[in-house]
Amino acid sequence: MRPQHAQHDCDAGSCHPALGDLLQGRSKQLTASSTCGMNSPQKYCIIGYLEAEEKCFLCDSRYPYNPYTQHNSHMVENVITTFEPERKKKWWQSENGIDHVSIRLDLETLFQFSHLILTFKTFRPAAMLVERSTDFGRTWKVFRYFAHDCAASFPNISSGPAKSVGDVVCDSRYSDIEPSTEGEVVLKALDPSFEIENPYVPYIQDLITLTNLRINFTKLHTLGDALLGRRHGDPLEKYYYAIYEMVVRGSCFCNGHASQCDSMQNLRGDVFHQSGMVHGRCICHHNTEGLSCERCKDFYNDAPWRPAEGTQDNACKRCNCNSHSSRCHFDMAVYQASGGVSGGVCEDCQDNTTGQHCDKCKPSFYQDPLKAISDPQACLPCSCAPEGTVHGGVCESHTNPALGTVAGRCPCKENVEGARCDKCRANYYGLSSSDPLGCQPCNCHPLGSLPFSICDPATGECLCQRFTTGQRCEKCLAGYWGLGNSLYGCSPCDCDIGGSQNNLCSLKDGQCECLPNVVSRQCNEPAPGYFFLPLDYYIYEAEHAKPLSGSAPLGAMQYGQDWDSAVVFRQPSAGRAVTWTGHGFARVPSGAGLRFAISNVPFAMDFDITVRYEPEVLVIVAIWPAGILSGQHCKNKVLSQEPHELTLPATKRIAILQTPVCLEPETEYFVDVYFSQLSASDKKAKSFILIDSVSSSATSPLRFPYISADKMLWL
Repeated sequence: MRPQHAQHDCDAGSCHPALGDLLQGRSKQLTASSTCGMNSPQKYCIIGYLEAEEKCFLCDSRYPYNPYTQHNSHMVENVITTFEPERKKKWWQSENGIDHVSIRLDLETLFQFSHLILTFKTFRPAAMLVERSTDFGRTWKVFRYFAHDCAASFPNISSGPAKSVGDVVCDSRYSDIEPSTEGEVVLKALDPSFEIENPYVPYIQDLITLTNLRINFTKLHTLGDALLGRRHGDPLEKYYYAIYEMVVRGSCFCNGHASQCDSMQNLRGDVFHQSGMVHGRCICHHNTEGLSCERCKDFYNDAPWRPAEGTQDNACKRCNCNSHSSRCHFDMAVYQASGGVSGGVCEDCQDNTTGQHCDKCKPSFYQDPLKAISDPQACLPCSCAPEGTVHGGVCESHTNPALGTVAGRCPCKENVEGARCDKCRANYYGLSSSDPLGCQPCNCHPLGSLPFSICDPATGECLCQRFTTGQRCEKCLAGYWGLGNSLYGCSPCDCDIGGSQNNLCSLKDGQCECLPNVVSRQCNEPAPGYFFLPLDYYIYEAEHAKPLSGSAPLGAMQYGQDWDSAVVFRQPSAGRAVTWTGHGFARVPSGAGLRFAISNVPFAMDFDITVRYEPEVLVIVAIWPAGILSGQHCKNKVLSQEPHELTLPATKRIAILQTPVCLEPETEYFVDVYFSQLSASDKKAKSFILIDSVSSSATSPLRFPYISADKMLWL
């Protein structure tokens, strides 16, 4: 019967091919280790009890059996049942006197084995065993041992009975010497005395499936041969194995998913469709495939493959890939996680889909809310900026009100906004894929930046108030201070240009860098004991003046002999005000004088003459040029040659000449200062005065900021 005639045999559940003789059509796959007359005719004898019987014959197995021309051929293929009349005319026979002989059947694939029947022409073997292989002869397992005397032939094997279906025991029922011919040996794969609940468990399948069967004869039955022995010199000619018929019942093994099998074309075994032959390739149903229907068909892997049992066909389930794939595989972990609902995992999903069933859009795509997932155009690309989204450009894949997701919406990082997550939030900057928050805060200084302003989203620079600077407007400009001290940003340092090093001040308290002996925040106050001098103020120290002796009467200049002046040095001390300049004073005796030389006048103008002194005395001051005047300014003002009287009160330390004098640059002047003598009643006493310095200042000085005294020209 061809396969197509049995397509619906398995619709009701499990189905199985009919049993048959596995030897049919496999004569080339049946071999024997010993056959008589294979190389030349061989004599053999039989045991007879009648003297008239012919007891010896020839075996010639060089050619296959033919009832007319080769009736003495006893090749192993003769054991295959042919249902011909007079079947006892042919048999297989081994060579004489050989105990260890085997017959082997090699199948082209895995078959299900039912039972074995051997019908002997001679005595049955005194000992034998049957083996099976499921890996094409690489390894073998014993089905059963048979022996007339199990203890002697197989001493380590139990003589039974079997306690379970898989026990290997030695059976003595089929090894008696009687009958002498047509005795049988029967082996069933499963002992019927044991109930089999599940025939598909591995250890049962191991018992009933095979690729190879081997029958090993290990000992001949030998009898007394007194009559024969007197006539023949070789008593072993009558001892050999001979089998009329061998039946191996089984079927192709299809795991309950096929009722018929077909030939194994282009594989091992016969390629002929001999009538009654059991073929090895299952014609599978229930969406299964393979020689034994041992796996699911392609794209039918949504459930695990299982053999069919009873009314349960356990058919393989088609994968659901939503029309986006034609390939899938089974995953047991996925199947168990689904509660046994679905274990098929689609492969190579197309149309930008992914997931177990190609039921989701792959990353960076989202499902069009107006289309089913099975639509080829269901998945659209996301438009998210990778650097600003939580998952690098992946948008929400579908709309789900319960989860609050909207298809195509970009999930922005914490500090990012925009439909595409492509810009920083207000007062954040530096959008970056490496930043887990997307952008970093600008942190603009609240007092240094403009109110309600935002920073540059690319650089993070804040919009600063006047006089503030920095990335965050966190500091004042050079020349300003006090950020945070007021609502108006920074305040100017306003350092006094004459009293400070520069216009830079401390950012914290605004303190300017003062010159020596200058104090206050703006360096615009002299230190205690110091005073500010105008730029046109010149001082000439008495320590450097030339001594003059004698007195200068009014109206005439008379010079006496010079005297040696004494310099009185004075150091500042704590608790005493500094009332002098330079190193100290020139000690001038009464009636003597000092000459101060003036040669550094920068501009022609009128100057006041000031004398710093200690204590009260009357002085006469005379000013005269050392050469001829060249400038026009002072030519118009006749320099008085008359000495000027100047009283030095004891309660003061500075006296200013009442009449200004005109001085020109590039001209040297001498200022002679004479001090009055004491009264005549005290001529013997000596009196001295301490002269500090003489200074000149313009009567109409240029208007410059004050500078400290140590910057003046001291002579």
